[in-house]
Amino acid sequence: MILEKNRIINERYKIIEKIGTGGMAIVYKAKDLKLDRDITFKVLKQEFTEDEDFINRFSTEAVAAAQLSNTNIVSVYDVGNDGDIYYIVMEYIDGFTLKELIYNKAPFSNEDSAEIAIQIASALDHAHMNGIVHRDIKPENVLITKVGDEGEAKVTDFGIAKAAKLSNTSDDYMGSIHYFSPEQAKGENVDNRSDIYSLGIVLYEMVTGKLPFNGNEPIDLAMQHIKNPIPDPRAINPDVSEDIVEIIKKACSKEPKNRYQTAKEMISALKQAIGTTRLDWDDIDDYADDIPNSRSNGTIKYDPNKLEDPESKFDENEYDEYDDDNDAQYDDDDNDAEYRSKEKKVIAAAIITGVFLILVLTFGSRYVSKTLYGDTIKVPDFVGMNYEKACIKAERKGITIEKKDVYEEGVESGEVIRQSPEKGERINPEDIVILHVSIGGGDIQVPSVENMMKSKAEEILAKQGLRLSGDVEYVHSDKPVGTIISQSPEAGSMVSSDTEIKVKISQGGLDEEVAMPDCRNKTREEATKLLLELGITGKFLEGYSDTVEVDHIIDQGIDPGTMITTGSSVTLTVSKGKNEETNSEDVLIPQIVVPPVVELETQPYVAPDDTHDDSIQEETVMQDSPKSVNIPVNPSQDVLQDSNSLRITATTDGVERVISEGTYNKGDFPFTVRDTTSGTTEYKVYVNGEEIHSETR
Repeated sequence: MILEKNRIINERYKIIEKIGTGGMAIVYKAKDLKLDRDITFKVLKQEFTEDEDFINRFSTEAVAAAQLSNTNIVSVYDVGNDGDIYYIVMEYIDGFTLKELIYNKAPFSNEDSAEIAIQIASALDHAHMNGIVHRDIKPENVLITKVGDEGEAKVTDFGIAKAAKLSNTSDDYMGSIHYFSPEQAKGENVDNRSDIYSLGIVLYEMVTGKLPFNGNEPIDLAMQHIKNPIPDPRAINPDVSEDIVEIIKKACSKEPKNRYQTAKEMISALKQAIGTTRLDWDDIDDYADDIPNSRSNGTIKYDPNKLEDPESKFDENEYDEYDDDNDAQYDDDDNDAEYRSKEKKVIAAAIITGVFLILVLTFGSRYVSKTLYGDTIKVPDFVGMNYEKACIKAERKGITIEKKDVYEEGVESGEVIRQSPEKGERINPEDIVILHVSIGGGDIQVPSVENMMKSKAEEILAKQGLRLSGDVEYVHSDKPVGTIISQSPEAGSMVSSDTEIKVKISQGGLDEEVAMPDCRNKTREEATKLLLELGITGKFLEGYSDTVEVDHIIDQGIDPGTMITTGSSVTLTVSKGKNEETNSEDVLIPQIVVPPVVELETQPYVAPDDTHDDSIQEETVMQDSPKSVNIPVNPSQDVLQDSNSLRITATTDGVERVISEGTYNKGDFPFTVRDTTSGTTEYKVYVNGEEIHSETR
C-alpha cells in the first residue's frame, strides 16, 4: 500500500512524498505537524504486516535505534502504528549517501577517507557501548550532511541490528554481501568486531573506488571473505599511505581476535595516521558536484542503476535477501514478483547455511576447514620465538619467510619481535611472511637525515660511525629531486657502530624537469646511479672505442645540460674497447672509431733535371689521410617495428664491408654510426632488409 500525498497519520504526520524503498519498508518525506519539522517516515510494507515475525523485527529495529543518541547517528524520534500502518519517525537528512560520493569521486584522499571512517567508527563505538551491533555497515547506510562549514557522516538503518546480548541463530544470514565479515558468511556469532571488519571494507572502497572482492554469486563472495586475504589497495591507488593500508589490513583480519577489538582503537589508529583534521564541506561539495539526482528539492533521490559498479558482474540489488534493510532513502521499485523471487533466494541462502552446519557436525572441523579455506595456510605465532626455531616451524607449515633485522632495546638478539601478516591470518602458499628479528640494542642514536641530500647524509652519518646503505631506493615524490624522504632505522633508534642506514631518495614528480647530467667517461654503474637520482632511465648500447675504457660511457643520446622530464629515457653507449677486427661482419652498432693520428714521414726530394745538383733535400709530405664520417640512422616510424634488424655497409674501391649489424628496438632510434676510411666510400643503411638510406662520401 502506497500512502497518498497529504495523508495524515495519527493526526500528526503529514505525508509529503515518497522518497525510497528498502527491503522491508517504504520511506516518505513527511511533516511533523506538532513540532513543525521535516521528518523521514518509514512504513513497513503491507505484505509483511500480517507476519508476526516481520512486525517483531521491524519493532526491534526501532527500539534498537531509539536507544542511540550520537551526532554521527541518524536520530529516531518515534515508533508506532495507525491501524495496520507500522512506522518509525526518523531525522530527515538533507545530503547524499557515501555510496554516491564513492561512485562519482573516489578514490578519496587519505585524510578525507580517514575522517569519514573516524565518524562512522564514532557512531559504532556509541552503539557498541549500548550493546548494539549494526551488522550492515556499508556506504549506502552512511549519509553525508552539512554542519556549519564541515561535512558530517551519519550512520542510518539499524534495521538488522540486534542487541549484542541476544543469541544469534544459524539462519541469521543477512547484511550486504560485499561488506560481510567472515563470521557472518559462516553463520557464526556476530559481535562488534564484525562491524569493524565491514568498516575496513568501506575504508578500502573510499581510498580505491573499488570493492576488494567481487563475484557472480553471493556464495562466491562469501567464500572470498572467508578465504582470501584483503588485496593491497596500493595496487589500485599508489597514493594510499602505509598507515592506512595497515589499518585496513588489521580491520579486515579474518580472525576477529586479530582486528581492532573496539571502535575506539580504530579511531585512535586513524587519527594517528592523519593527525587531527575535520572534513571540509567545500571539499565534500566539490566531490558531490556530479552526483546524479542528489539534493533535488532538499530530498535525496537515488537511482541504484546509476551507482552499479561497471566492473562488477554481481548485481547487489539482485540479491537483496542479504540486504533486508537497504538505505531508507533509496528509490528501488518493488513488486510482488520481485519479492517472491527474493523470498526463494532467502530460502536458498538458509539452505546453504544449513548444509554448512551439517558438514560441521557430520564430517568435523578439519574437512570443513579444507572446504572453506582451500589451500590457504593459517599463519602461526612467531613472535617471541628464536629466529632459527621460527625457520623450522615455517618450513613445517610450508610458509616462506623473509627476515628483517631491527635494533630493539631489551630484546635478545635473534628473537622475533613482530610479524606480518599477524598470527591467525590466512595466506596463499606463494605469500611471504615477514619476520622482524632483533639484533640487539646499540649505543649510537641514529640521526635524522630526511630532507637532506645524499652527500650531506653520508657526512652526518659518518660522524656518528654509521654509513649509508648502497641499497638506495629511488621513488617519485613531491619532495625536491635528490632529497631523502625516509630512512630505516628511524631517527632516534639505538644502533651499533658501522650500521647501514637504508634510505629512499626522491626522483621528483613525474612531470618535473631536470638538467641532463654528463655521463661520459663514467662507468655504467656510476651513470645508472646518477640518472636514477634524477628520475631518468638509462638504456645502454655497446660500441667500440680506441680511447674510452671498457664499460665506460662513450656517448649519450641527450647532451649534458639539456632540460628533460623525469621519467624520460636516455640512450647511453658503453665502450667495448678497441675493435680488433674492423672488417668483421659481426660488429655491433653503434661502431664508433676515433680517427687514428695521421703519421708523417720524410721522403727524398728530387729537383728537375735542369737544376739537379746531386744534392738530396728532405721535405715533409702528408699521405692520403683517413676521413671520419657520421652515418645517420633515422628511419621513418612507419618503417620500424617493435624489433628491427639493422645492417650498414661501406663500399670502397669495389670492396664491400659491413660496419654495423644487429637487432634493435624501436626506441633505440635515431642514432649515428661513425666510420673512418680513406678514399671515396658508398654507405648503405638497411632496416628489416629494406634500404632506407644511401650516400657517398
